[in-house]
Amino acid sequence: MNAHESIVTAYSVVKKGLREVGPKNPRPGSIKTAAARIAKLERELEQAKEENRLLKQQFVIWQYNVYKHGLKEYQLNEPLPKIDRERSDGAMK
Repeated sequence: MNAHESIVTAYSVVKKGLREVGPKNPRPGSIKTAAARIAKLERELEQAKEENRLLKQQFVIWQYNVYKHGLKEYQLNEPLPKIDRERSDGAMK
């Protein structure tokens, strides 16, 4: 494969890039540190899952209310009103 210059060049570029970037996840100093990090990440994951569940539940409620009150999709997709940041009276355009 060394006879093919394009392969050698591509290999060299990738190898150099890996050396410059280094490892993506540094290794923890001890098993205790790693276990604490894993536990923290697991808690964060559970919190994210619960938040996602609640957001899905809220979406179902909104979806039902949209159907019940006869809103149309184009009404839901209307852009937010522009806010004039120069005004001080709190009114929007």
